[in-house]
Amino acid sequence: MRRQNLSLVLREVMEKGPRSRATIAEATGLTKSTVSSLVADLTARGLLSEAGREDSGTVGRPGRLVAVSDELVVGLGFEINVDYISACALDLTGAVRYERSQQRENRSAGTTEVLDALERLGRDALRWCAAEGLTPVGATVAAPGLVDVDSGTLVFAPNLGWERIPLVDELRARLGLTHLPVSADNEANLAALGELWEGAGRDLGDFIHVSGEIGVGAGVVIRGELVRGGAGFGGEFGHIPVQLDGPACPCGSNGCLERLVGQEALLTAAGLDVNIGTRIGVPDGGAAALVARAEEGDPITIAALEQAGETLGCAIATMVNLFAPNTVVLGGIYAALYQWMIGPLRAELNRRAFVLRYADVVVAPSQLGTAAAVRGAASSTLRTVCADPYLLAAPAV
Repeated sequence: MRRQNLSLVLREVMEKGPRSRATIAEATGLTKSTVSSLVADLTARGLLSEAGREDSGTVGRPGRLVAVSDELVVGLGFEINVDYISACALDLTGAVRYERSQQRENRSAGTTEVLDALERLGRDALRWCAAEGLTPVGATVAAPGLVDVDSGTLVFAPNLGWERIPLVDELRARLGLTHLPVSADNEANLAALGELWEGAGRDLGDFIHVSGEIGVGAGVVIRGELVRGGAGFGGEFGHIPVQLDGPACPCGSNGCLERLVGQEALLTAAGLDVNIGTRIGVPDGGAAALVARAEEGDPITIAALEQAGETLGCAIATMVNLFAPNTVVLGGIYAALYQWMIGPLRAELNRRAFVLRYADVVVAPSQLGTAAAVRGAASSTLRTVCADPYLLAAPAV
């Protein structure tokens, strides 16, 4: 019971901001003495801290506020994608304390080489946290493919050519995280959760987050919960067939959406080198090259983006007819390319999604862009611990 109550109090403060003990007691139905004991425990674990006194506007001594602490605990997030790896650390307030991204061509590298690079990035993050006096409470890794969340296995990543990779076991062993919770999930799922949890307080309602990278994915969030499907592999939006005689896809099919609107398809249509992102060696290099051309008014690039917007709008219309969301968020590289894609995308969506005759759907750019998945991963780590504060070491007696 105490274990559940610790989580109840912590979630109350996380979701509603600084609260007095009396307010927490009223909201949770717990006694004031119980709340005081739980707050003391959570403070000793580094999860809560004192935050001054409340301004109640009433006669009497104001209560002392408690808030989530930014002084000790961080969650680690990692991402493996086709042309980059990344790492970040978030504190309980949602502030980014550490973030690094490394552009690299992961398809031509072996699995061990990529995991070695991720290990180096992870060790850099751990050293930085130690130097800052921050304590990681776990890690989550995002990957571009089908992920068995229960076992932490990357079952199949078409664009990497990887199968049956035990990501959680690898990360735990390589970074020495044997005593901490470690998990793995699909990058599009974590990007959607990143937008939900870290999107600067936007009320998106029920939404679909479309992630554009070399691959294309989607996360569907209904009533604040991610829709995974029966096998847990839902959201493979990029493999919706949109062209019956279209180009072959690494998934084994052909004419998949991502073959027409993914980053490499856009670069090719604009007359740019598909490897420009890794050659430039900077985050979002491929998208940056497209943005630069479009801002110069290059007609070929603009036409390529408009065509991609039209195709993407057609595919999104299918999702809108299925789920009738309040919002569609364009993430990954699409956030940077939004202004050139949104016109034809919206026109095609309006033409094909008949539910829009009766209910509006907002189409908006992501606030996190290509960082959504790694931040969603770090947030997921924190929420795992906040759901069960006993995962942290008990305070010294």
